[in-house]
Parts: sequence; C-alpha cells; structure tokens
Amino acid sequence: MRAERFKLYVDENGVSDLAHWDPNFTLCGIIVKKSWAEELGIKSDQIKFKYWGRTDIVFHSKDIAAKSGDFSILSNATIQKDFQRDLLNFLNLPCYQCIIVSVDKPKASAAGWKSANILDRANEKMIEMFLKFLTKAGKSNKGQIVLESSSAQDIAFYKQYAHFISHGLTSISLTPDDVKKTLTSLSFVSKGNHDIEAQLADLLAYPATQKFLHLEGKRAIAAGSHLEKMTNTAWAKRAFLGPGATNETSIRLP
Repeated sequence: MRAERFKLYVDENGVSDLAHWDPNFTLCGIIVKKSWAEELGIKSDQIKFKYWGRTDIVFHSKDIAAKSGDFSILSNATIQKDFQRDLLNFLNLPCYQCIIVSVDKPKASAAGWKSANILDRANEKMIEMFLKFLTKAGKSNKGQIVLESSSAQDIAFYKQYAHFISHGLTSISLTPDDVKKTLTSLSFVSKGNHDIEAQLADLLAYPATQKFLHLEGKRAIAAGSHLEKMTNTAWAKRAFLGPGATNETSIRLP
C-alpha cells in the first residue's frame, strides 16, 4: 500500500505555567492530508461567505464565545443558532482526525512537576501519538508538524521533536532513522497564516478540555447544549491507531 502524507496542526487551550489561574493545559492536534485540507477549505469558505460575504474570517473560539469582532453578529439569536448548526456540520465532516493531550495542573504540581514539565510532557505525548498514527498497522506514512509560533513554546516543542529524531520511539520499535523517515519536517507559522486546520485545532481545544472535566465529574454539561455537541464532536474525531491499539488518541496527564 502506498504511503500517504499527513500534516499535524497543533494549538493549545490554557497556559502551561503553574502560576496561571487556569488549572488545565490542553494541546489539540488536527491531522489532515492534502485532499482533506482542500475540502475543509472549501466548506469553511462557504460558511464564512454565507454569514459575512467574504472568506477572510478566522474561526477563533474566544471571539465566537464572546460574540466579539466579526462574531458580534451572533448577538442575534437566530443567526447564532444557524451558525452553530452550520459550524457543527462543518466540524463533523470526515476530513480530519484529532489528537488531544490535556494536563491536570494541580495534580501535576502535587506529583512534583514544574511548569516546564507540563509543556514537555504534553509535547512529548502529542508527537508520540502522531508517530503511532503514522505507523499504525505497519504502515510507513509520512508526517509533517505545523505549529503557530509562540517563542519559548517553540523551543520546548522542538526539543521534544529532536529527542524523537535522536532516540526513536522504543515502545513501538521505531529507530531514530525510522523517525527521521516518518516525521519529515517541523514548521512554525505566524498567527497571520490562518490555515483552516489551525482554526479547527483552536475550535476543538476548549471543548476537549471540558470533556475531560465532565468525565472527571468536575464540569456539568447540559444535555443537548451546544457545548455538549462540541465536546462530543471532539471525542468522535479522535484518530484511530489501528488493530490491537487503543482507539482513543486522547490522554489526560499526569
């Protein structure tokens, strides 16, 4: 079977610093291949043109929730309902898969983790699960990783990427050469890049965090609510790692 090429776009929810008030830090990675990306771009542009008459709108979860900026139109209840329906239909397209890594910061602190450990462990798990996805069932797919540039966090991610390049992934018998052949590049893009895949990661990172909290009994989510639908979508899009492996590419640390 011919190898396929995938890209992983990573975004975050929360802050890894233990001093920050948010008790959670989550990475959401969106996995796509070229043909999927083209369809996602077309479908997202259709939604943007429908509501704004142009396609340079950026789906940003905080702006949508706050109904600010371009999303002030959501103050109209009818428009909001229609937009939420169209957004959910878009998010449920079979054109991408996701990896979710979330850290319970108070629990991590109690275990002796420092802020740097939180970022390192989350990045490590994200790369590890992407490698497992690419090599599932003995396949030799190729992968590229794309991150939105954020200074110190770029260095932290590169450090983990370099670790796998240098040491391989022994849990699935990948040598350093195997990893080099599988992960072909790591790219950092500016906030102005606005890839739809990065927008998807931003849209699903918060619902993914809330899903973990709900499963842990820390967050009540109203049945039938938009948030419940978003959390269910995030869970349904988790990537499949192949026969004999877990079907859930989501993990809560530590």
